Amino acid sequence: MLWLKPFELQLDAVFEEAKQKVAHFPKPLHELGLAYLDKFDIRQKHSTKNYVCYLLPFWIAETIQVHTAKAVSHPSSATVSSLHLQSLPELSHRMGVANIFCMLHFFIQDDLMDTPNLSTDQLHDLIPLSQLFWNEFVSICGENLGNNSSFWQYYKQFLAEWASAVYNEADADYLFEQPQQIASKVSPLKISLIAMLLQLDCMYMLPDLLQQLDQALIVLQMNDDLSDWQEDMIERNYNCLLAFIRYEAVEHHQALFSDKVTAVQVQQAIYDQEVIRRYAQYAQSSFTSDPSLFVSDSLIAFRNYLIEQLHEAATSIHEARNTLLQGSLLYFIQKDLTSS
Repeated sequence: MLWLKPFELQLDAVFEEAKQKVAHFPKPLHELGLAYLDKFDIRQKHSTKNYVCYLLPFWIAETIQVHTAKAVSHPSSATVSSLHLQSLPELSHRMGVANIFCMLHFFIQDDLMDTPNLSTDQLHDLIPLSQLFWNEFVSICGENLGNNSSFWQYYKQFLAEWASAVYNEADADYLFEQPQQIASKVSPLKISLIAMLLQLDCMYMLPDLLQQLDQALIVLQMNDDLSDWQEDMIERNYNCLLAFIRYEAVEHHQALFSDKVTAVQVQQAIYDQEVIRRYAQYAQSSFTSDPSLFVSDSLIAFRNYLIEQLHEAATSIHEARNTLLQGSLLYFIQKDLTSS
């Protein structure tokens, strides 16, 4: 995986620094913080791998380097100064550390919103820990940008996008009506992108990079929702797969817009009607438009990998179903032979 392998050493370094920062949290929050970080540490075999959060700064640095190399033969093209190029490794490292803390903070926020029966002790632990994670993120992102009004404007914008997308998801069909809102649920991640581009004088790249990032985030959510549909159905969270199945049911006059799909309908759609194949095709046809100028090879590769994962899931389900059907047929044939 070219979007991961070249950056493994850098990832080890950012997680190690994040671990050292958490170790300096006030006692006993440092122990709670280290235990929480361990759940997402890429170096741990069974950790949750949220690649886009901590790889994004390295993908952006790679994109800037590639663009600068290409621009050498086009003197009129916007490019990056040699001084800024020298700062890329350190800057991408800092932003990688920052995004780990951003991820940790918002995972806690998700837990607080999605788990209504958290005990008082759990709330007592999670709320101050979340604030410490967020303080680290803001502190790192704000380095050298404390007086930059553009940075704080984007900061407010992306947090507002996140809040709106999370708050309104139960009342809207994001996948078909507002797919941008799916990406907006991860908008705080974009704060680090702004911090990098401002410090490198590369804001002219922002529209293309945001387009590619949003596409990857939408397809990532579609992948997650394929795994989480049962949990989301119980918790009444918006789920792209459930929305897709419901949309098809309406299109084929199998349901009214007010109807809710049931678990049985979802299982029938997945195992009998090959809905995952069409779900993957929808992701590929809807969220793979190319940027106009500044291409992040790693972001595109990551997005394409996620789409391929959807196609592979569809193929696996199809093959498993055929195997079961063949097994049933063989059973009846053997039964008939035995009884004859």
